[in-house]
Amino acid sequence: DYFNYTKIQFKLNFQGYRQYVAYTYIGFNVVGFVVNTWVMYVIAPLLLAPSKVPKSILFYIFSLCIADLLIMFAMLLLIIELVMGTWTFSSAACTAYLAVDAMNKFIAPIIVFLISRACYQTVCLDKQASERAAGLRYAIVQVVAALVFVGFLLWPVFAYAQVYTFYLNPNNVTNEVTVMHKCSFLPPTEVEFWFNLIACVTSYAIPLFGIIYWYVSVPFFLKRRAIRSLVNNNSMDAAMKKVITTVILLAGIYVVCWSPYWFNMFAHRFWSFLSLEKRTFVIVSYLIHLLPYISCSAYPLIFTVMNRGIRVAHAKVVQDHKRKFKYMTGEASNTIRNATSALRSQFPSKAASRGSFLEVSQDGCVRKTSGLSINGRCKNDSMLSSKISMSSDCEKAQVRVNGGVISPPLQSQRSPETMSAEAESGESETLL
Repeated sequence: DYFNYTKIQFKLNFQGYRQYVAYTYIGFNVVGFVVNTWVMYVIAPLLLAPSKVPKSILFYIFSLCIADLLIMFAMLLLIIELVMGTWTFSSAACTAYLAVDAMNKFIAPIIVFLISRACYQTVCLDKQASERAAGLRYAIVQVVAALVFVGFLLWPVFAYAQVYTFYLNPNNVTNEVTVMHKCSFLPPTEVEFWFNLIACVTSYAIPLFGIIYWYVSVPFFLKRRAIRSLVNNNSMDAAMKKVITTVILLAGIYVVCWSPYWFNMFAHRFWSFLSLEKRTFVIVSYLIHLLPYISCSAYPLIFTVMNRGIRVAHAKVVQDHKRKFKYMTGEASNTIRNATSALRSQFPSKAASRGSFLEVSQDGCVRKTSGLSINGRCKNDSMLSSKISMSSDCEKAQVRVNGGVISPPLQSQRSPETMSAEAESGESETLL
């Protein structure tokens, strides 16, 4: 209808409630990047280093961080749309954003579900099942299977996600019209209902039941084992309190972050009966949509901070790296020092120089004579007798006895001022 019209891109002033909503999203986006990056820094070295923490749990947490970082990047597109007031990217970018956003409904709850199951298996089952559940290969298979399952469920997003164009304030005189773009997922009503229902059951109800059941089963198992064994009751009670605290925290965050989201997905058609003004409705919708992003920062932090084994293993790895770095720098310093000394010995400043000798006769008389100093060894052409060499190439005076060279006492060669200066120099080298 507006083919011949000049299209003006829609611009909305960044002010009012949109400004506060955007700042809230930006704040949690920054927190999400920082938290997940830090958790990856803690977890990644432990995947390759020996530790008491099961490799499967470490891989689950690492996979959760990767998924959360991907969601944080997609959140940037949402923030830009919120600030600009219109979608400024391509249709492919819109599909990618909606696919990642929809993936957030599945990946995070499913990985939390797998972590709770792995904790239960490694603690409560027999040795063979426990070792299998703790293995890295088992965890990789589980995550790959979950990704394939989620990719199959997301087919409506790829089929019905698109950028919708709205034409505002057409001017028939100047043939101008304002254009606004919105990235949205609007499938047919029946497809939307079944997609939300399946997603709610598989990514909300089942994971919530599994998290509560498997985590609650661990304290009961520990209690029964404590009754049958001679384990200290105080330590066992502390372990059970920690497990119970973890369960309450995980379940609480799960319910708070996801229950309003799914309630809004099924009840959004009935919001009109609540007589809410448009601005209030938009603010509430944005805040409800923000809650799942908050869970992306909360879960990795909980699994890392509350797991003492992960903290201890990471501290040990950091200490080992510091020790290796110190050793490598020390070896490099020694290599450079040895190479410098070798070069100095192979290329002296002067190959040979004339010097003066003091010849000591048997009657105690000392007379000056001519000599030659080569590579630090003093020789006289006339005779082999006792001489004191003061050659410029010799670093210190030497006494030659029957062809051999010995050093006389330092006190007989240096003045008090020279000895004082050398003493201060030696003390400085010791401090360094």
